[in-house]
Amino acid sequence: MAERAKLYKSNLSEIEFRERITFLIQEHSSVEIKGHVKQFNYHRKEKIFGKLERDKFWIWKQGFFSGGIFYPIFYGAILDSTKELKIQMNSKPNALGSLFFVFLSFFVVISVIVWLLFFQEFSSLYQKIGFAILGLCIIGFFQFLPNLTYTISKRKFRQFLEKELQMIRIN
Repeated sequence: MAERAKLYKSNLSEIEFRERITFLIQEHSSVEIKGHVKQFNYHRKEKIFGKLERDKFWIWKQGFFSGGIFYPIFYGAILDSTKELKIQMNSKPNALGSLFFVFLSFFVVISVIVWLLFFQEFSSLYQKIGFAILGLCIIGFFQFLPNLTYTISKRKFRQFLEKELQMIRIN
């Protein structure tokens, strides 16, 4: 199920909002996977990347302490408003992190299956069950860790954006 976009209001004018988001973006980059591969450097200091196009924007933060390879991309739109500025914003995992997550999951599952089938001898049913549970725990850990990293970095960067762009959530 896709996450529903959040609606924000800002005390800034539309021009001020655009200036702030342009100021936050330290390097303009493509949102597609080739842009993430081209810009990714695991040892680089944290840097904010993004793109602002008409009324739409994409912004993300890369770096070791920004979720590593599992950083979120925030995307949104400036809605047409008369009295106050309204912004619709949501987040998604980046394409490079998602691709890495799929390969990591596949590798771990295959490794655990091969380990259980070919490198373990079982003397009893309880030993088979114990190793199967251990294998499932290993698979679960490698599924849980990237999701935890993504969730923490998403929360921190969203709070940073809300503060810097003076946004208040209204839904």
